[in-house]
Amino acid sequence: MGDLSANFSASEFECQCGCGGDSISSSLVNMLQVMRDNYGRGIVITSGIRCGAHNEKIGGVASSAHIPADIDDGEGEVGHAVDIATLTSIERHRLLPLAYQVGFERVGIGENFIHLDIDIRKPQEVSFDYYKGDHQA
Repeated sequence: MGDLSANFSASEFECQCGCGGDSISSSLVNMLQVMRDNYGRGIVITSGIRCGAHNEKIGGVASSAHIPADIDDGEGEVGHAVDIATLTSIERHRLLPLAYQVGFERVGIGENFIHLDIDIRKPQEVSFDYYKGDHQA
């Protein structure tokens, strides 16, 4: 049981550097919960909130939606992105339509994860990959 939704807890979204950052968008969590409900099995968060230092350390873009920001969506300074584990192409094939169905309009595809964000400051209706070093997220 989660403390943010039926299946997601704040601890799953915490910055991995140990700084304690865990302020994630409730809209994003709600969308993930609907995805999980429709998927019928667990969804593993591999990256949620990132403080600026951790984002830089792992090579994230400076304007990452993982970094808490106030984007004038009424939620205040929260993170607007998450990466979820996808270990097989079958998982990606099943999860991608569910992400689009619940309203994600910014989707990144990596070798073993899917990036989902709701950052309205960035281009919408985009799908990008992490296979080239020059991707624009």
